[in-house]
Amino acid sequence: MKKLHSVIDEQKKERVLLVTVSRNPQEKWEKFDGLEEMASLAETAGSEVVEKLIQNRKNYDAATFIGSGKAKELKKISGELNIDTIIFNEELTPSQKRKLEDISERKILDRRELILDIFAQRAKTETAKIEVELAQLRFRFHMLQGAGLALSRLGGGIGTRGPGEQMLEVDRRRIRTRLSHLEKKLTRIEKSKKTQTKRRSNIFRVALIGYTNAGKSTLMNVLSDAKVFVEDKLFATLDATTRLIEIDSLHRFLLTDTVGFIKNLPPQLIASFHATLNEAIEADLRLHIVDASYENINRHMEATRNIMNQLSIEDKRTLIVFNKRDLIPTDEVGERLLRKYPDSVIISAKNGDGIKSLLNAVQKIMDEDTEVVNLHFEPSDGKMLSWVRERAYVFKEKNDNGKLLLKVRMRKKDIEKFRKH
Repeated sequence: MKKLHSVIDEQKKERVLLVTVSRNPQEKWEKFDGLEEMASLAETAGSEVVEKLIQNRKNYDAATFIGSGKAKELKKISGELNIDTIIFNEELTPSQKRKLEDISERKILDRRELILDIFAQRAKTETAKIEVELAQLRFRFHMLQGAGLALSRLGGGIGTRGPGEQMLEVDRRRIRTRLSHLEKKLTRIEKSKKTQTKRRSNIFRVALIGYTNAGKSTLMNVLSDAKVFVEDKLFATLDATTRLIEIDSLHRFLLTDTVGFIKNLPPQLIASFHATLNEAIEADLRLHIVDASYENINRHMEATRNIMNQLSIEDKRTLIVFNKRDLIPTDEVGERLLRKYPDSVIISAKNGDGIKSLLNAVQKIMDEDTEVVNLHFEPSDGKMLSWVRERAYVFKEKNDNGKLLLKVRMRKKDIEKFRKH
């Protein structure tokens, strides 16, 4: 293999060229949209987007994805524009990457590697770092299997960062060993989180989900003053944050902010981030936060639904929350969204508009799924009392002539079980 163009100076921004392939006129606008998102991803990763290119061809080329002629053109463009790295919006096979690097003499990445790189930069907690390294190694092991070559990366920049950086030069056997070690650590973390989740099962739980940069963390801060990291970039939040929210004395719930979704999120990330995403899986209610100011809103909603399907939560209780009302050009746009999704709410987390309506909607769902009841226990009811404490939020308790009286909020399905005993 020829030597790649240059070793990237980490002190300067990596100059990138973005490439996508459109196979028919119908998908061309979607590809344009994909390139714009890729540009945001690349900038979030800390690089400079110099140029974007769309190649029109009926089918992907098996050898180079874009055809040998266009690959040679990429080399010419990269030389003229002093490009460090070429990033493809579509998935490349190991052999296609190798062939493209041979022809272009530039580092070649695809969308999956770009997303993995951003996750590597954003990971702060031990759990997130383990999850990211697992995802990176699973992806690179998959690519290594296909390429049949030593796993290596020349230079720096996108695709070479993260907790797994020291593993970039190791062989298959050592990758397997490292994967096994990380999987065991993550299993222990997941067990700990499940224990924590079980302790929280006595209170109504709500999870924020949605496309990255939809405003989940901003809403979390408004509702809870949690001071979650907020930035107008993709994947600003990787770590789940949970806070207790009180609407009134009888309506309290736990609210969790989760990692943002994106179209074609690498399956390795979904698998590795299961411990973090478990909050969305186990919640009583999911608030699907949608950026109402985004032009192709259906694209973001579909991508979120696809990941919900992968997590098997597509049929679980979900409330659609259209955010960024302050950026919608006219009230008519918001009204149209509410007509199309009649059970949704529209808000602006930034200025607080619609927050009361949102909390009213959450309260209504809480009242539909749970109930405040008064329960009486005899001294001999210790086992049943423990069962109730694990499943109900206790507002008040007092002793009355040897009997224990509890005022609790409890899921209606659990109330039925209690009454049968």
